[in-house]
Amino acid sequence: MYKTTETVMRIKEIARKKGIKISDMLSQCDLTVSTLSSMNTRGSWVQANSLAKIADCLEVSVDYLLGRTDIQEINHVDSMTQILIKHFNKLSPQDKIDFLNQIVEKAS
Repeated sequence: MYKTTETVMRIKEIARKKGIKISDMLSQCDLTVSTLSSMNTRGSWVQANSLAKIADCLEVSVDYLLGRTDIQEINHVDSMTQILIKHFNKLSPQDKIDFLNQIVEKAS
């Protein structure tokens, strides 16, 4: 299940890396300053459209904020690539290496 504390951590980390003030971001998303603290301390989730606004403001995917992927810009990737990434992530580390080696060999 998704944890609000992890989502808050990702939001703060991305904002810091992009030089975005949390208060400015929340204001731009029409959210209160206490939004993230409520998520962090009480485990309260924001509405889906509010999480989408935060993701748009930070230029990352909602899936990234939820911890469903480590790819921040997944919403900029075509659907076939998303399917490949999903299946690739399910492979064992050795299978990933073998798969990538096959791609490199075919590209040569």
